[in-house]
Amino acid sequence: MAGQHMKPWLLAAMLLFAVPQIAQDAVLDRLSKVEQFAFGPTGYAGVISEGEKDYKAVLARSTAQPDFEKLLPEGNTQAKCYALVGIHKLNAARFKELARSLEDSKETVTTMEGCIIFHVPFTQVLKRIAAGKY
Repeated sequence: MAGQHMKPWLLAAMLLFAVPQIAQDAVLDRLSKVEQFAFGPTGYAGVISEGEKDYKAVLARSTAQPDFEKLLPEGNTQAKCYALVGIHKLNAARFKELARSLEDSKETVTTMEGCIIFHVPFTQVLKRIAAGKY
């Protein structure tokens, strides 16, 4: 009988601990498809972009660097930029190593500054990340 009572408790404990992982994966999934790369106030209301909020959520994790490294090949161009900003902040040597392989990219990044959307060469954003502009 004791075994029957323990099963629902064990299931509840497993679900309780599984929820944060699902939520973390949702953040990475959302960040991988982000529409604009933006830091600071955006839009007419001057709000922090969802991309920046998700970036900060990943940065706050104990698994931030591996999460950003996972995002780099899986995310769109804007997501790659957030991943590189995080890696630059956490491990400058690793950033330099990864950036070398991206210096010839022909991709374009959709950025937002204030309420203006720009389409900028990825290499230009990469240089700004390397210079610590974000």
